[in-house]
Amino acid sequence: MKPSFYNYMASLPDGTLLLFNFYTLKLIPFNPSDASLVKNILENPEDPDQNKKTARIKKLLMNEGFLIKDEIVEIDYLKKFHYRSRNRQNRLNLTILPSLECNFRCIYCYENKDGRKMGPEVEEALIRFVGQRLKGFQKNGYFSVTWFGGEPLMQMDIIERLSRAFIEMAEEKSVQYSADMITNGYLLTKRNIERLKGLNIKKAQVTLDGPPGIHDQRRFTVNGGKTFRRILRNIKTASPEITIRLRINVDETNREYIQELLDLLVKEGLANVVHPYLGRTYPYTEICGDVAGNCLTDEDFSLLELETQMELVRKGFLSFQVPQARNIHCLADNNNAFVITPSGGIVNCWNDASNPEAEIGHLIKPFSEKMQQNAGKWLKRNPFELECAECLLLPICMGGCPYLHLTTGKLHCHEWKSCPNENLAFYYYIKRIQQEGEIVREFRSIVETVKELKIAAESKK
Repeated sequence: MKPSFYNYMASLPDGTLLLFNFYTLKLIPFNPSDASLVKNILENPEDPDQNKKTARIKKLLMNEGFLIKDEIVEIDYLKKFHYRSRNRQNRLNLTILPSLECNFRCIYCYENKDGRKMGPEVEEALIRFVGQRLKGFQKNGYFSVTWFGGEPLMQMDIIERLSRAFIEMAEEKSVQYSADMITNGYLLTKRNIERLKGLNIKKAQVTLDGPPGIHDQRRFTVNGGKTFRRILRNIKTASPEITIRLRINVDETNREYIQELLDLLVKEGLANVVHPYLGRTYPYTEICGDVAGNCLTDEDFSLLELETQMELVRKGFLSFQVPQARNIHCLADNNNAFVITPSGGIVNCWNDASNPEAEIGHLIKPFSEKMQQNAGKWLKRNPFELECAECLLLPICMGGCPYLHLTTGKLHCHEWKSCPNENLAFYYYIKRIQQEGEIVREFRSIVETVKELKIAAESKK
């Protein structure tokens, strides 16, 4: 036996030892009195068991993946699932931009505001493209669409036509279909919400960057108009009908106002309704280069995210991010995921949505040598050939943002890397809350069952 490469330990102030594995995502707390014993077992797994307690703990560590057989090479399993996920033939993920036109002029937007929208020729070519891709699908395949922009709600007619075609094709092939949308929320009216529901669009991401005075300085209309109050009103209207993820883009200029925004959301009755999370402003393209001086460092963002997660829990929100296993970092690493631009261009990443020089294909134009070169760059990226291969966090990160690595040459590491002890302690706290919640639910279920039995017994008298 040997210890897993992905084991990590942290100690709480009271001496509790937290043992976490980044591969299995298992977390085991040990009493302070057992800490030295656990460490000794991991350091010397072949030593004979001294007593029943040692044997019990060793068995637990083996069952949960902290101790593994000598012949197991964990990174080989990561590679296997990574390459399988990159090349899954029974899945298709599309991000579609009906237009780059937008009714906002956010200060950090990285897109070129081209007012052209997707024409009939591109719509028809996109439907053919999807049909060809689904042709080889077996039953239980999966097809998903994310509507993006610009502002997608400005092009509802295009979304309706394409969605109905996609739904019909998916039904014909017995393929599971799902869709979501990234919108600024300004046009998320009751009428549009009903239209989205009818098109199987059940989730939407909306952004608020702080309380009204801060948000309206960062996310304003084309004419400079305020947007916060209308977006908030629309969120309250939409949230009973569709799931709302609330993105908060942060940098040095608005980080101190996050708590004020959360307090306002609680006051508006949205604590258990919307799902807030932090986004990080970044100069992804030259268009948004002016924001570079205000961007947070990796460590600053990591600590701010942790502080925000703690506040979310304290204020009663149900959304907090826990470490998730990843076979790939994002859809840009997936060979069956594509971003479709209004002109019919195909790119790998949202950040290239307004950059025709980054196209890896086209729905109408012939395939070119430039497109082949662009596609080759993405295909060559391999997290196992980077320094990531020696990182404990590889199973939950998979090499970080591929776009930033390809464009800057720098790795964009997982937020946990900057302060793993603090994040692990908070994760332990979250797990305890979940366990306590399960106990409470189970107790309530027992109480209700007893009541029902009592009522039934009395009715027979």
